[in-house]
Amino acid sequence: MSSAASISRMQAWLGTCISSHPKCNRMETHPPPLPTRVIAVGGKRSQICHLLPGANTRGNYAALSHCWGSSDNQPLKTTDETLTLRQQGMKDEELPKTFRDAVQVCRELGIKYLWIDSLCIIQDQDSQEDWAREAPKMGDVYGNSVLTIFATASADSSEGLFRNRLGLGISPCPIGLSGQQYIVVRHPTFEKSSDPGDLGISYFHPLNHRGWVLQEQVLSRRSLVFTPDYIIWRCASMSTNEMYTSGIQHNPYVGMDIYRLLHCLINNIVGVGRRKPDINIYASWYRMIENFTSRKLTYQDDRLPAIAGLAKKFAAIANGNYYAGLWRGDLFIGLLWKRKILDPTKIDRTSRAPSWSWASVNVSIDYMAFASVGDDCGHSSISPLLDILDVSDPPCSAEHPFGKTSKATLRLCGALIKVVFFTHTAQKSSGQMTTVSPRQWRLVGIAYPYLCITACTMEPTDQAMRNHTQRPGKNR
Repeated sequence: MSSAASISRMQAWLGTCISSHPKCNRMETHPPPLPTRVIAVGGKRSQICHLLPGANTRGNYAALSHCWGSSDNQPLKTTDETLTLRQQGMKDEELPKTFRDAVQVCRELGIKYLWIDSLCIIQDQDSQEDWAREAPKMGDVYGNSVLTIFATASADSSEGLFRNRLGLGISPCPIGLSGQQYIVVRHPTFEKSSDPGDLGISYFHPLNHRGWVLQEQVLSRRSLVFTPDYIIWRCASMSTNEMYTSGIQHNPYVGMDIYRLLHCLINNIVGVGRRKPDINIYASWYRMIENFTSRKLTYQDDRLPAIAGLAKKFAAIANGNYYAGLWRGDLFIGLLWKRKILDPTKIDRTSRAPSWSWASVNVSIDYMAFASVGDDCGHSSISPLLDILDVSDPPCSAEHPFGKTSKATLRLCGALIKVVFFTHTAQKSSGQMTTVSPRQWRLVGIAYPYLCITACTMEPTDQAMRNHTQRPGKNR
């Protein structure tokens, strides 16, 4: 259960943000429209909640970001058969612990409504009709919520938000006194990050492995993150947790992680062009894609839909068309993705995206390091040696242009360049055998004028390696 101190602290964080953070409240002239369905949590003493239609209604609501868990331990769902029961009411004891804790947080914070995907979207339909209609709206659901509750450390809905803790984390600090024995005093636990709200500190927690959660982290205006050690607060203005009572104000450029930078860019909190030289907005997109592809998706066909909400927001600042995860305004660099070297996953290409898009493969990818988040544009001096004649990417649904694609095409005009493949063989050195995998073939790029750029990485199978072995000195 939550402690009174934790509840009081959360109330103070939310109250301060609403009353004192202009950047966080610039878009809140009136309550947002409610999602299609929401859960009415009731008052502090209530022990029952109801699923209600939210159409044509405005109000403040919270959203829950959580792990569904394994197939044999799924969360409570709304189906066609249970829809009426959910509307009649759900007793607190009927809810899994994570849902029950989230309802309690909303009641304590005075938030009347809560959105949970498994309850507010009708599940297990043969036609998937409700999912197809509601999934593209999820970016707006999290972006419009007054607060998003992240069950970061819970692998499924049975584990809850709160943890039993022996007070705040402290570690002994020995102090040496001349001529006397060492004494031990209380000292704050050493933090790996100077930013108490950096989600990277909980990267290995279950929720941060989910692909869909990335856009929830970026688009949410305010985040309440529950970890095993403490509760984290994040908004556009500051980060804090229970060990940093005063919090740390956000500098929009220094130490900016991809979540906060993208959030500030797409919500116009950091205006593009206010810094000289400008922030490379496309580099922030590429870093986000690298992070996203390292996460897990239950269905690989969700590779584009899972970031559709982000793409929709990003389009307003990119000033260009969107093609299967790439942007027309930076398409030359957008094409320069490659498989992450240490990812052992077998590549499975499908028709969900064209072969020139990172979304066509089910592995982690890297972009060439022309620029990093928040840094100056690193590829402005590169002159492409090809022309883009035409690019087309008709979406599967005209209503959702940033979701699944259908028949994307790309036509280029450029020179074909001969390449040389070098293979590495095992070498014995100092009594030890050093083996380089035959998969590590290198494609030598063109130097222009003095820059050698690796255009892609060739990864033949072992059989292909045997079939295409060449004698030293002979080019293929």
